[in-house]
Amino acid sequence: MASDAAAATVKPLSASLVRHIGSSQSLTEPSSVVKELIDNALDARASSISIEISPNTVDFIQVRDNGHGIAPEDRQLVARRHCTSKIRDIDDLKKVGGTSLGFRGVALASIAAMSSALAITTRVEGEEVAIKLHIGKDGEVEREERVSQAAGTTVRATQFLDTLPVRKQTALKNTSKELAEVRRLLQAYALARPTVRISFRVTKAKSEKGNFTYAPKTNASVEDAVFKVVGKDCASQCGWSVWEGDGFVIQACLPRPDAQLSNISNVGSFISIDGRPVSAVRGIPKEITRLFKEKLRAVHTRLQEVKHPFSCLKINCPPESYDPNIEPAKDNVLFDNPDGLLTAVGQLLDVTY
Repeated sequence: MASDAAAATVKPLSASLVRHIGSSQSLTEPSSVVKELIDNALDARASSISIEISPNTVDFIQVRDNGHGIAPEDRQLVARRHCTSKIRDIDDLKKVGGTSLGFRGVALASIAAMSSALAITTRVEGEEVAIKLHIGKDGEVEREERVSQAAGTTVRATQFLDTLPVRKQTALKNTSKELAEVRRLLQAYALARPTVRISFRVTKAKSEKGNFTYAPKTNASVEDAVFKVVGKDCASQCGWSVWEGDGFVIQACLPRPDAQLSNISNVGSFISIDGRPVSAVRGIPKEITRLFKEKLRAVHTRLQEVKHPFSCLKINCPPESYDPNIEPAKDNVLFDNPDGLLTAVGQLLDVTY
């Protein structure tokens, strides 16, 4: 889940780099835990990720992947604060954008500090058995045991927020909201990474309504993912296009001018940058969403009534063209050439509408 099995790559960050990236951010919502663990799984080249969570979202959170696992040499450092395999110096922050989803070296340490127990089970290809690491609140490995598991990594946090009773009570009051946030998050990842299988299950739930499964076909495209994620009724009202400009390649699935309002309303915008789902409510993604809504509503007076219309843009960027280190949640980026991207998006929208 964190590193190549061939060599130890997890190392402590320097004090100056820790200060620069501000990596003291703690995870205080169950959905944030799920997001960080999915990022780790994807960085481990997982093609299948399964998430299980208790109905109250805090009794336990588990994410399992079939990635390359954690190398034996890296296991003692895997949950230690400010240790990471993703970056070594400040210059790497610019390079990491299109190659990795995580780089702060704080997620597992935060989960360990705020849970009554954290267990990481991992196995690399060629190992006879998996190793289960029991992590203390300080991020240190307290003990190991040999267990049965296929190659990959499973992270299980028990009694999350147990050490923060006020925040735990807040999470318990917002259970429905958190579960909906996780489901929305998984939809975003499916659209950003259409070839990765994703499953989500709320254990012992009264119904399976809140569960989510995205099972892609081989070499699935974003268009395939749209049909599976938002459904045929919405997807059938959309058109598909690809646009290139200023080094950006934009794949877009957008409502047609004659789309039925009821089918595209209240679905919302999904934007990804180099396979990284980003928030559509701030930064350049917010501006992109605003441009889309303006173009859509200008097409016909009836479209002015549509609320939260569906859109999906998968944007691939030139190398080293943005800084991903501007939000602790890593759901926004800072572009070197934002005008170039906005121009490309505008051209795509002009052609579409």
